[in-house]
Amino acid sequence: MKDQCVCISGSTHGIGYGIAEAFAKKGARIVINSHLDDNGALKKLNEITECHYVKSDLSTVQGAEYFVNKSFDLLGNLDTLINNAGTFLDQDFENISENDFDKTINLNVRGYMFASQAFAKISQNNKNKSILCIGSSNSKAAEKNSVIYDTSKGAVLMMIRSLAISLADKNIRVNGIGPGILETPLTKEGLEKGNNKQVLRSQIPLGRIGLPKDIGGASVFLSSEEAEYITGQMLYIDGGILANQMNWDESLL
Repeated sequence: MKDQCVCISGSTHGIGYGIAEAFAKKGARIVINSHLDDNGALKKLNEITECHYVKSDLSTVQGAEYFVNKSFDLLGNLDTLINNAGTFLDQDFENISENDFDKTINLNVRGYMFASQAFAKISQNNKNKSILCIGSSNSKAAEKNSVIYDTSKGAVLMMIRSLAISLADKNIRVNGIGPGILETPLTKEGLEKGNNKQVLRSQIPLGRIGLPKDIGGASVFLSSEEAEYITGQMLYIDGGILANQMNWDESLL
């Protein structure tokens, strides 16, 4: 992974930062992104590796294209695109607004689609080019009052499969990671309500809520030469949630 050129959208905190840090520690040259300021991430990552920052709104076609093209200009090459920028705006289904729907789909789906298109356009027919899309376990199992988010992540799952087929002749592999519940700025408020953490831990076979670093190592692997025959796949990293079934254990009562 040393000197590999990687750009990661939505990467100044949370899952994206965890991914960026994992690549940095392996010696990759990276570009991080947000539609806001870099939140101190640029300085911290530059202490580990060469790191640049591109401010861009991935919910627009122009923003997605600018992020990828500027990253290429800054690094002189791009080996891997990590689509991570996303949002969660769901509430009771009856109260969902058109604005909530548009904001979620624009960032979670449109941004991935057109960043991937921009990456494909600048990629030469070289070995081990890859796109990695951060999805969710919600693409496999639905969550109550999470209709827009679940819809967007279901779309990402099929986007991964379709892009993998469509870009195979350009030697671009396309895979995804579907995290379960993680401790991030996006989930912080919900996790701190009442005994939510305890309730969630009790339903996770590995007994803990995930961390951004749990996604970083897998991201590096799926973008490496060791994964050169893997494409069109979604790797769920959820502590065993999706493998679990209802059981007769009375201790759970």
